Amino acid sequence: MKKELGLLVTLLTMGALAGCNNQQEPETSQASSAETTATSMVESTQTQASSQSETSQSSTSSSQAASRDSSNTNSTADIYAQIQAVFPDLVLPKDIPLASGKVLNAATAGSQADASILYYGLDQQLPLNDKALNEETPIAAFQSKDYQSADEAAAAVNVTADDGGQAVDLGYGITGHIQGAAGSSYLSWQEGNWSLTVRAVNQEEQDPVPVAKEVVAYLEEAMLPAPEAGQITIDMGKNDHTATTVVWQQEKTLRTVQHQDARSALKMAVSMNQ
Repeated sequence: MKKELGLLVTLLTMGALAGCNNQQEPETSQASSAETTATSMVESTQTQASSQSETSQSSTSSSQAASRDSSNTNSTADIYAQIQAVFPDLVLPKDIPLASGKVLNAATAGSQADASILYYGLDQQLPLNDKALNEETPIAAFQSKDYQSADEAAAAVNVTADDGGQAVDLGYGITGHIQGAAGSSYLSWQEGNWSLTVRAVNQEEQDPVPVAKEVVAYLEEAMLPAPEAGQITIDMGKNDHTATTVVWQQEKTLRTVQHQDARSALKMAVSMNQ
C-alpha cells in the first residue's frame, strides 16, 4: 500500500513539472517570433532607406546631366547668333554636329565677300575668336568667297566626276564607278549637278563602297542646296577637319563646308538649304 502511494505521488509530481514546461514553451516561441519580426522590420527600413538614397542620387545625376545639356544648347545657340552678327548677310550653316557633351566654339576671319569660319568642339565655352582657340584643333570649317564672274566661281569648284572603271551599284538607281590610282581607290558618281567622290587608301585596306552607299542613302532623305556646280569629296585617308569637303557654286559665290566626319559635313550643307 505504501509503495502504491509513493508511486502515485511520483507520477503526480512528474505530471505537474511537465505541465509547467509545456506552459513555458509558447513564451519562448513568442519571444523568438518577436525578435524575428523586429529584425525583419530593421532590414526592411534599411533597404527602403538605401533605395531612397540611390533614387535620390540617380535623380540628382539626371538633373545635373540635363542642366549641362541645356547649358550646352544655350551656348551653341548663342555662338551661332554671334557668328551671324559678324556676317549678317551670309547664309551660314545652322547645324555643326558635335561629339556628346562638347560645346561649339568658333573663330571668324575675313569679310562678307571672303569669309572664313573655323569650328571647335570643346569642354567649355570661350568667347568668339578667343586667342586660346589657336591652340585647339578645329572639327569643321566654312568658307564663302565671291568671284568676279560665275565662270570663275564654277572653275574653283574643281569637279572631279569620272565615269571610268568598274561599275558599282550604290542603290536607289545610282551607279558609281571605281578605279585605282597611286595606291588609292576612287569611287565616283553623279547626283543632279553634284559630283561625288570617295577616296580609299589601298594599303589600309579601306573600302569606299559602304561609305558611298551610306551617302547615297542619306541624300535620299536630305536635300542639299541646289548648285550650278557642286563637288563632294570624302577622303578616307584623312582624319582632320578637311576629311570631307562639300563645295558648290551659286552664281558668283563659292561656298565650302568641311568636317572630319562625312555625314556631319553633309548635315552642315543641308542645314544651309533650310
